Amino acid sequence: MKMHLKYCLIRFECKIMNELRLKSANILIIDDQQPNVDLLEGFLEMEGFRNIKSTIDSREALSLFHTFSPDLILLDLAMPYFSGFEIMDQLKPFIDSNTFLPILVLSANITTEAKQRALAEGASDFLSKPFDLIEVGLRIRNLLYSRFLHLQLLDQNQHLEEKVRERTAELEKIAIDLLAAKNKAEASDRLKTSFLQTISHEIRTPMNGVLGFASLLASTDLGEDEKQEYLKMMETSANRLINTITDYVQISLITSGNLEVKLQPVRLSHLLSEAENKYHKICQDKGLTFTLLIPENSSDFILESDPELLRIVISHIVANAIKFTSKGNVTLGIHIYQSKIECYVKDSGIGINEDTQKQIFESFVQGDGSNTRTFEGSGLGLSIVQGILRHLGSEIQLNSELGKGSTFYFTLPF
Repeated sequence: MKMHLKYCLIRFECKIMNELRLKSANILIIDDQQPNVDLLEGFLEMEGFRNIKSTIDSREALSLFHTFSPDLILLDLAMPYFSGFEIMDQLKPFIDSNTFLPILVLSANITTEAKQRALAEGASDFLSKPFDLIEVGLRIRNLLYSRFLHLQLLDQNQHLEEKVRERTAELEKIAIDLLAAKNKAEASDRLKTSFLQTISHEIRTPMNGVLGFASLLASTDLGEDEKQEYLKMMETSANRLINTITDYVQISLITSGNLEVKLQPVRLSHLLSEAENKYHKICQDKGLTFTLLIPENSSDFILESDPELLRIVISHIVANAIKFTSKGNVTLGIHIYQSKIECYVKDSGIGINEDTQKQIFESFVQGDGSNTRTFEGSGLGLSIVQGILRHLGSEIQLNSELGKGSTFYFTLPF
């Protein structure tokens, strides 16, 4: 009870700190119409924001940017002297390419061309006038929250890089027999960079999908079929985001040594039947044949293992086979030997080059580096499989030939 209360207090304190940080953001308003400026300032002050600067003279935009250092810019497009497009062009040389400075365009120009041009010129979001203040508030909070998350990632990355540089400097002073340790530290630095790049893409991409289709659903002129289609796409993006976060949690538990194994009697054939129910329709939709091969007496054999961890292993291997197979079949099955059961997943997919077969079990790696964006995913699935199986006293094995498919398998004792 005390631990739960302490956890709740910590979460409450974090929520308050995040809220205070949002409300302390510097917001710059650039609009040539004073009533619009007054409306936005009044609304922001009512929402608790205090650091607000504004101008109705677009010529002051650049100097205010340098003196005020905004966290968010609310920008009109059609203005005397300099348009919103010209202002964004003026700001580009002064915004670091690694910095996310959100610009929310608020414009009476509702044409598709204006919106597309604004987003292409550097705007982060676009709302047409007259705008709904509640929606403006939500957009502002989302953009500011994204900025602060980005700043945190930059700070953490900079901190990690400084630590690595310090460690490298120390290693250079150590005797030659520690050269291997120095190389390992540099490899660790590259892995951290890969982690930040991967998590940024794999979280922001489905999040963009959720937010984008949520915005489309807000339109009142959508038909029921369109709404259902957008809802389905939102669900797909949300599931991808949940799976990504789940993968990061699992790999964190594995690498930190905190993965908990709960041994109990398990019938492996039942777990494979569950996997068939889960993936048969997915294969069918992709035009693949899913085959389950289980010997008749397989239900008589009981393992002492963790059923939940085995479900995760089987799910990752099957999902991986489906992802990299565009035509043909995916087969899930077991072989029974005298003292052990072998579980295998065979596919007719792209296969894996012999030189890279060991690398695919490393975190954030797919068989071909060019596949990282072609086939979505965090690249953690097989490393999670490897980590879990080692906790269960087994190892993942692979037979594969480039262009002819792959077979992944592992064995467990009765």
